[in-house]
Amino acid sequence: MAIIGIDLGTTNSLVTCYRDGKTEMIRNSLGELLTPSVVSEDENGEILIGSIAKERLISHPGKTASEFKRSMGLRTAVRLGDKEYSPEELSALVLKKLREDAEKALGEPVDEAVISVPAYFDDNGRSATKLAARLAGLKCDRLVNEPSAAALCYQAEHGFEDGTFMIVDFGGGTLDVSLVDSFDSVIEILAVAGDNKLGGKDFNEAIVRFFCKRNELFYDSLMPDAKAAIYKSAENCKIALTTAPAAFMSVNIGDKQYSAALDNNRLIAEAAEIFERVGTPVRKVLKDAKMSIDNIDEIILVGGSCRMPTVRAYIEQLTGKKPCTDINPDTAIAAGAGIFAAIKDRNDRLRDVVMTDICPFSLGISVLNTDTNEDVMSFIIERNTVLPSSRTECYCPAHEKQTRSVIKLYQGERIDPKKNLFLGELEITYPPCDPDTPCFNVKMTYDINGILIVDVDVIATGKHYSRVILKQNGSMSSAEAEAAVNRLQSLVITPADREENRLLIARAERMYEESLSAARHMIGECLGYFKAALANGKGREIRDASRRLTELLDRIENEPL
Repeated sequence: MAIIGIDLGTTNSLVTCYRDGKTEMIRNSLGELLTPSVVSEDENGEILIGSIAKERLISHPGKTASEFKRSMGLRTAVRLGDKEYSPEELSALVLKKLREDAEKALGEPVDEAVISVPAYFDDNGRSATKLAARLAGLKCDRLVNEPSAAALCYQAEHGFEDGTFMIVDFGGGTLDVSLVDSFDSVIEILAVAGDNKLGGKDFNEAIVRFFCKRNELFYDSLMPDAKAAIYKSAENCKIALTTAPAAFMSVNIGDKQYSAALDNNRLIAEAAEIFERVGTPVRKVLKDAKMSIDNIDEIILVGGSCRMPTVRAYIEQLTGKKPCTDINPDTAIAAGAGIFAAIKDRNDRLRDVVMTDICPFSLGISVLNTDTNEDVMSFIIERNTVLPSSRTECYCPAHEKQTRSVIKLYQGERIDPKKNLFLGELEITYPPCDPDTPCFNVKMTYDINGILIVDVDVIATGKHYSRVILKQNGSMSSAEAEAAVNRLQSLVITPADREENRLLIARAERMYEESLSAARHMIGECLGYFKAALANGKGREIRDASRRLTELLDRIENEPL
């Protein structure tokens, strides 16, 4: 039974499988490689996933959700109509769709996957991703960092050549930067840095602000459908600027048309803060690895945002090196996840390939600073430590006659423990001793699957305490996770054989919302004819109506009336 690789993206997702010595990209039921990470609910309560759902962002904004990956691991709720879903549940619906597409393409059941995650995802985000896989009916023992997957893809395409590489993975919702050293088919991750709240979405929002400013519109006061129309036009403008020096935006709100022109120079000015944020992890990863840019053989760009000429130019200006762009930025991470799945499955062609990973965040405990009487972090396993890792530190009691300590475990880099991610705690007892006398040892062991084992040994008595930190259920309890599984199984999801027609209807409804006067009238008339043909159920009539509607929509989009 095949193990699939999945790039679960903020904007788009993709599933792959390693077969016959190469990674095979699996197309979805609409014949597309990329499945938009968008979920919608129709008027009958049926769940729509992918391109159909994306088309409904404008026409049905209150019943459609996107970009929920950014909230993975947080206690947030996303509303679709009168129902609420967690980000993990919505991600599970996307994963379930990818799984079904893979099973159809491979002709066999699929129950296991390797899923990519941002390298800078903390324990909550990683656990939430595993939970989403579980809700989708997938076993997911291993996650692979997105830049690590991109490095695998690059090395596979270049024959696993030796060198030191910087991977800049700039997607729709997150930015990761990794330094990778490759030698003798060993791929070693040296350092990672990133920003989980920075991606193509932020460029979209910068263009939205520019458009509203130019047209004297107050975005917050607009209706949801108008906001969605401006956002989609901004996204289309950003995409157009990847191949053209300038782009034009036009949005109909009510009976009035608003427009604006934008070029890459203006985009640089409007998004100056975004570019500066891109530079921060690039500089940080070099500092952490104690390297200069001269030590880097290639800078490899992946992720959809790296298609933007402005991003490529900024990376080149920042580093003084022309980035490598000879791998597909949209599919590189998925390809690497597929390769990693094959390595996990002990594929003979990849048995000599070894990939090490590192701890993206520091792990430690809270201790009392007796000079200031404040709790501070004591780091035991520092970020960028190669995994698996085991480290031990010795501690003393804070006060005389103290016989008890509650060891609180945290993940993060802040000096104030409360500003880091709390992982759990362990209570220990010991005989009274002088505050300057070593009292107990705390050992942390962290493995590649995100399992943290904490061992404490009391020196005077030899008493041993142990705690395993394993957040398999992410932000849900076991009971909540079980209820979520049952809930998702009860949802009615659009069958694959109906998706093409549903997509055409969703596209027509979206364009009807965007159009005015004659164009709107023609779309409405042609859409009505197509729906009538579907109701009659006659194959030839449906095909003719589908062709007529498609041709009309293409003509209006390519040559606006």
